[in-house]
Amino acid sequence: MHSELYGSYKEFSVVDMTIEQMYNESVLKKIDEAEAKAEKRGLSQGLTQAAKAMKAAGDTVSKIMHCTGLSHRKIMAL
Repeated sequence: MHSELYGSYKEFSVVDMTIEQMYNESVLKKIDEAEAKAEKRGLSQGLTQAAKAMKAAGDTVSKIMHCTGLSHRKIMAL
């Protein structure tokens, strides 16, 4: 009903489009952030699994650190 009453006003159309664009950008930003966190978490799990495999294969801690970027403490905790 609101659109029917005010839809013919040019100002309303501009404001309505601006609000919709801001909402869409906000939603897309949150989706991007969530995907980035999930990707980072997945990458971290993959590196941890690789470090476990390297440690089981007898690689040195320094080599595992160099290859995975994980800290000495994290590798020792595996």
